[in-house]
Amino acid sequence: TEIAAYAQDQMEFNDMILNVGLRFDGFDAGSKEGVWAPNDPITDAAGDGAVNPFDPSKRTATEMKTQISPRLGASFPVGDNMAFRYAYGSFFQRPEFYSLLNNHMAQMDGGTESGFFIYLGNANLDPMKNTIYEMGLQYSLASNLKLDVSGYHRDISNLQASQEVYAIPFRDSTSADWVGTGDAFEAAHYSVMVSDHFGDVRGLETSLSMTGQSGLTGRVSYTFSIARGTASDKINAGNGSLTQDGGGIAANVLTMTTLDWHRPHILNGFVDYHMDMSGLLQSAGVNLTFNAQSGLPVSARSGVGGASLKNRAPSTIDLNLKLDARLSVAGISPTLYLLVENVMNNQNVVAIADPGSFFDEASAYHNIAAGSSNNLLAYGKPMTLNFGVQINY
Repeated sequence: TEIAAYAQDQMEFNDMILNVGLRFDGFDAGSKEGVWAPNDPITDAAGDGAVNPFDPSKRTATEMKTQISPRLGASFPVGDNMAFRYAYGSFFQRPEFYSLLNNHMAQMDGGTESGFFIYLGNANLDPMKNTIYEMGLQYSLASNLKLDVSGYHRDISNLQASQEVYAIPFRDSTSADWVGTGDAFEAAHYSVMVSDHFGDVRGLETSLSMTGQSGLTGRVSYTFSIARGTASDKINAGNGSLTQDGGGIAANVLTMTTLDWHRPHILNGFVDYHMDMSGLLQSAGVNLTFNAQSGLPVSARSGVGGASLKNRAPSTIDLNLKLDARLSVAGISPTLYLLVENVMNNQNVVAIADPGSFFDEASAYHNIAAGSSNNLLAYGKPMTLNFGVQINY
């Protein structure tokens, strides 16, 4: 069940425009027996050895999760050629259904999952909350040239990640508590989704764009950002493993580190020139797009738990060229084009299978596609030629 309601108003004054809003969101995963840890699976399991997702007697119904999110936006001119803007917003994001309900009624005696690697959703996950601040200005350098500069900060709470638990075993009876028949079983290990992680992203972006009647347009933008958090994605176990029998968590301090998808420097843009012709050739043009980014973060050596990800793979540069010509033939307008992707034929690292187990140049496994810790580098496409025709009628 999902519910939402909002109220928003725009107020225009002589020297300012204000947008003010308030939004209410709520969701209920809708499971009558979905909650086995009323507060947090890890906190509850560490404090009570009887807490176990495989014990039906511990389960209760899910309840509605709600949030009220304020929004504020303001913009006003500064002189004739400059405008300033500010925005603040709080945002609510329901966990995906897979994270809520995957194996949440886990069965160990011939049910949906069995064995050591039991991955459980958590129907009691809190919604992820983003609080975003942005300030910026735009300035007209000329009639066809605009500069835009903005800074932003995003605070992320209730970030999802997985948590591994070596549990005090829950022993089923021979009557099999879950299905009424079957063999007895013992459940002593599982990984569960939790929402106690957090992150922080901040940055500065500047762009310069040009428009005009001459047929020449373009835009270039540069972004510098810092992205840190306790988990890069929902599979990360950023706060170690809980050994329930000892009542303690190994490496239970949530450590802020570089997020494994972060690229601090990004430069991209395009230049486009098209001109009108006459006769058979109606128009012709050329388009150039470019993108340059910092390399993806990796640890210095393989097998480093909780790697700080201070090293980086090589930076990437991608340049694409497109030539096109629009014809006039028998009442139709076919456009012939040649698209050259990765003009420079660079070998760009676009993904790393295991950033925390990267082999640096001092390792014998450096540049090997798959070492003993699955150090897989995924590369983008080489220079590629595409010929095509588009027909408008």
